[in-house]
Amino acid sequence: MANDAAEAAPRKVYVELTTECNLDCVMCMRRAWEAPGGRMSSDTFAELLRQLRDLPSVSTVSFGGYGEPTSHPRFYEFLARAKDSGLRAELVTNGVLLDGRAIETLVSLPLDKLIVSVDGISASASERLHAGPFEQVSAVLRLLYDRKRELQTAYPEVCIEFVATRRNIHELPRLKGLAQVLGFSRILATNLVAHTPELVEDTLYQRWSTVERQSAPASPYNPCVELPLLDDHSPASAVVARLRDASTHLRVNGADVWGSPPRCPFVTQDRLAIRHDGSVSPCLALLHTHTYYLRGRSKRVLEYVVGDVNAAPLKDIWTGAEYRAFRERVRNFNFSSCLSCSGCDMREGNVEDCTGAAFPRCGECLWALGLVQCP
Repeated sequence: MANDAAEAAPRKVYVELTTECNLDCVMCMRRAWEAPGGRMSSDTFAELLRQLRDLPSVSTVSFGGYGEPTSHPRFYEFLARAKDSGLRAELVTNGVLLDGRAIETLVSLPLDKLIVSVDGISASASERLHAGPFEQVSAVLRLLYDRKRELQTAYPEVCIEFVATRRNIHELPRLKGLAQVLGFSRILATNLVAHTPELVEDTLYQRWSTVERQSAPASPYNPCVELPLLDDHSPASAVVARLRDASTHLRVNGADVWGSPPRCPFVTQDRLAIRHDGSVSPCLALLHTHTYYLRGRSKRVLEYVVGDVNAAPLKDIWTGAEYRAFRERVRNFNFSSCLSCSGCDMREGNVEDCTGAAFPRCGECLWALGLVQCP
């Protein structure tokens, strides 16, 4: 990965084929955005693939975004064309529309990675949040696992995406225990983004103890506490929790356990997102204008588009002055640390912060702060 924005080359592209979905989950951003959705046209997808051939650094296309990719009527055609172009392909899906025929296609292409949303095993754990029935999705995963073993293939690799909440976090160990039955090798846990006020109480970061994460040296104002390995079932566990709650810089057996400074996973890993209409955004978080709630306050995030593949080559968009300047700002993370202060009116959006400079301001980005993860 390049360290300099001017020298970096794109490596992974998130492609939002559609904003439509067969489910209507309460927690979805689709309930909180402002612009109408749509489907990617065949012409736009063909143009995107043509442009990706001029960007040999791009190795992976991830079909996801904020809709269900398999609900697009030409999804399997688009997937096959991506594979024929020599690209590694990933699919993020709720899994409900997959059936035996779909599984045969995903195995034969092959799809490289399948990321399936599973946010609860029991109905009570996913109530009010995720609309997909676990029994149906688990049956699909078992069918896929059996077929992979019949063909003695490792593809697609299966990953579970788990949106952790107060009502489902207790099921994570039980979900892990199903790996040998359902055939998944990874669980990517992420936090719930509260797109409505009613969801705030379900989040697991209302009293986030690592707000002050930074690379400043230890000092009398915040001394570093270096611990040995400890038994989680001993009285030490409660003491460690108290130290973390006080934003203490902790190290265990020489490893930093309070996290790293804010870091954008999209910019630092040379990724970008393509909306269904061909618009190019630096990340999934800026793909659509939307609202979320954090610590009792709403935040309206304006979309940030740096180009359109229907109007200009993606290579030129990537190397354009505006996009390069944005990536440089994000790599340096020259933004206000909004969560570290009592808050002001500037926190209500991403247009400005107390440091000034150009839109958008990413100081309170949940992805950069490590609260939200994307595959």
